[in-house]
Amino acid sequence: MENKMNQRFGCTSAGCTGKEESFDPMEAHRRLADKFNALGSLLTSYMNEAPLDRALRNNHAIQLALATARIIGGTPVSKGEYKDCCLIGESLPNGIVQWNCTGVLVHPQIVLTAAHCHQPPRVTASVVALSCESMNHLKDAEVIPAKISVAHPKYLQTGLHDISVIILKKPATTPPCPLATTNELKSSQQLSLVGFGNSDVYSTRGFGEKRHVQVDIIGIRKDPNDDLDALEIKYGFESDVEILAGGLGFDSCNGDSGGPAYIDLGPQRKVAALTSRAFRGASKPCGDGGIYTRTDVELDFISHVAGSYSISLN
Repeated sequence: MENKMNQRFGCTSAGCTGKEESFDPMEAHRRLADKFNALGSLLTSYMNEAPLDRALRNNHAIQLALATARIIGGTPVSKGEYKDCCLIGESLPNGIVQWNCTGVLVHPQIVLTAAHCHQPPRVTASVVALSCESMNHLKDAEVIPAKISVAHPKYLQTGLHDISVIILKKPATTPPCPLATTNELKSSQQLSLVGFGNSDVYSTRGFGEKRHVQVDIIGIRKDPNDDLDALEIKYGFESDVEILAGGLGFDSCNGDSGGPAYIDLGPQRKVAALTSRAFRGASKPCGDGGIYTRTDVELDFISHVAGSYSISLN
């Protein structure tokens, strides 16, 4: 459920950007049509439930557009769980923070979220709230402003690489979660999704409360020779940089965008991917399954941004 606006970063090294990706106008058209259809359905459903007051309806529409970013079938987290999973918000000129996405702390000074959660001037990822379970109870949360937020330079062109790196103004005291390796992800069969997104399949309510759900991985490239063309066409994803997971009522939802998809490795948990969007052709905004950006293949980009501020992931 992405909204794409241009955000580029001076990332020119081959290791940072990876292989050059060709622009497919037909695929771009399909992606854009999918987004318009999904957004139209969401707005219609949301506005029908809103009161007839025009100002309130307009405000609801704006809020929906900002949060249209994607835990269904899950449960609220216990206090102190997933402290590294954080709220992503924008500090407005009047001093109010508008929370709209989810992210994850992977280094004391680095938070990852979705690229479509940082697309100025529409929306800017400028502050995070760690160690909290609800946007309505932030008294004990660790709230830190961003020094800079950088969306992947290829996101706008391709609709892929749905990842932004946020450099915090000061190191967090909340313990970060390490990133999973490629082999660790390939050997996993399930993901634990966590986020602050909506909690019903039509994506109309529930944003701001941290929830989690476990889902099966249903599409992942484990070998360069794997033939996933049929899955890619059917679900609208790119297996070189994304994975498919969830469905049958267990899923992420709007507002979960940029949130962590963890894998459990015995006593340790690691971040393997970030919530991006729903399947192509999903019958409902949420619940049919989702597409997740692999963090292992984005490691060069993350490291490049971090290195620009003299930060090492190691």
